[in-house]
Amino acid sequence: MTQTAPPLPPTTEADTETWDAVVVGAGPGGLTCAAYLAANGKRVLVLEANQVVGGSTQVFRRAGNKFEFDVGTHYVGECGPGGRMQTALSGLALTERIKWLRQRPEGHCQIMVPGTTFQTPTGWDTYLDRLIAAFPAEEKGLRRCVRIMRIIAAGEEPRRRPYMLLRWGVRPVTKLFAACGLSADAQAVILAENGDYTWPPHRTPTAMHAGFLHHYLQAGAYYPRGGGQVIGAHLTDVIQTHGGRVRTKTKVEQILIEDGRAVGVRLRGGEEIRSKVVVSAADFKKTWTDLVGDEHLTRRLRRRLGSLEMTLPMFAVYVALDVDLRERGTPPLAWVWPTNDIDGYYREVAAGRCPERMPVGISCPTAKDPEGTHSAPAGFSTLELVSWAPKEHEFWNVETDPADGDGYGRDERYRQLKEELTQRVLDTAELMIPDIRERMVFCEASTPITQERFTLTTDGSCYGIAPLIKNLGPFRPKVTTHIPGLFLAGGSTEHMFGINATIWGGMGTAGTVLGRDLVQEVRDGAVFVDEADLTPITDDFDPLLASKPGSVIRRAARRRPVANP
Repeated sequence: MTQTAPPLPPTTEADTETWDAVVVGAGPGGLTCAAYLAANGKRVLVLEANQVVGGSTQVFRRAGNKFEFDVGTHYVGECGPGGRMQTALSGLALTERIKWLRQRPEGHCQIMVPGTTFQTPTGWDTYLDRLIAAFPAEEKGLRRCVRIMRIIAAGEEPRRRPYMLLRWGVRPVTKLFAACGLSADAQAVILAENGDYTWPPHRTPTAMHAGFLHHYLQAGAYYPRGGGQVIGAHLTDVIQTHGGRVRTKTKVEQILIEDGRAVGVRLRGGEEIRSKVVVSAADFKKTWTDLVGDEHLTRRLRRRLGSLEMTLPMFAVYVALDVDLRERGTPPLAWVWPTNDIDGYYREVAAGRCPERMPVGISCPTAKDPEGTHSAPAGFSTLELVSWAPKEHEFWNVETDPADGDGYGRDERYRQLKEELTQRVLDTAELMIPDIRERMVFCEASTPITQERFTLTTDGSCYGIAPLIKNLGPFRPKVTTHIPGLFLAGGSTEHMFGINATIWGGMGTAGTVLGRDLVQEVRDGAVFVDEADLTPITDDFDPLLASKPGSVIRRAARRRPVANP
């Protein structure tokens, strides 16, 4: 149920020096929140430290713009008709501008563990059938395990669900596997995609992993036509065509608190911007420790921040090949594990070590978007190879704050480690693409330090606070705070992490700011944007260029009053 807050006072023409809302951070959550506020008549300013908006959905180009890579848009669930993604976009009239491509209904993700190749299908029944076909001797245990996860995540057998939540949902998923007598190989297949939230299985509540599986099993996996940058580009367009403004390369150094209330922000360089409301879509921990400051925290919040753990950060390798992998039938999405000891790998990384044999998620944009040519020219393919690695600066031999620049990148030990891990990732990728090194024409890697530098996240984490029981459900941070006028958006809030969840959550935060249940209004058919007011899409439309608004308003927009539906 959406929380409510007192409605904002109406904007007057005299409010020229004060914004209705300042949104800190232009990831999908912050942009969606800002778009809904702007579409409902509020004067909104979005501030982003990076040079391009989009957060985890942004792209970058290399080799003279020949190749394009997604930073974090690999596959997304619940994007079909009636799903949360389509619902959230519909209220902004974006369902025709951001099109979602269904990925291989027969098996959206190929899982490879030693001795087993498994295609993750749509539907719990088909999922169970395939598990039993892969491990026929474990049928009894698999049926029990899948039934429990299905009840917890899908809400089936409603009268049994409260018991299952208390009996199994709060316990580590490895406890459930052990009780069901599953082999290491069967466990590895069920856990193989948990790189989508990078947290050790022995510390992952069953409810968390079951919910993750359900996210994709209920309706499959999707990818946005044209690449992840289309999301940030079109959300930015809604904001700016409805009187808002988006500034990139603009770092917020402090959220201003006066008389116990959030009243604006101060930027690096000293510029102060006043607003009636501040929404922080920045890193949860840094919002409080760096932007708000200890003197404004409650004792309970200080204690929580002191013990807060973040999900493990990613190590990514971006590769271009001089072959069209579609001609080989290479799956567009895969998780490849060189060992069946899923939990063991996490234990090593959590201890600050990186094993020689690394798991790898393989994403091929050129295969996911067959009608698009945005990621590579004809006859070529691009790959995003993701794994995870230690977060500690000491491991990477980094002594300075990554946000201060890329000086660390010239350190010999850092470069050596980066190259070593790149080769380990390629070793694993070879298990699916044996000639990857021979066909490689471009290769670049990013480390947890890279992620921390560009996204300003604690420990370089992609998925925010760890999915422990104390951080889930009613215990997860709310979008409202103890400081009047300060709200939260993004992956560490009650709406959870991931592209779908943060976009949905951005709509929820906007509703809380407005004191309305926007989610229900949109479900009931409300559309707050007239698509005719949006920027026309021409043949030369470039999502990346449209996502670099800088400090210039691209075009004047008439501001129309929007009545509550």
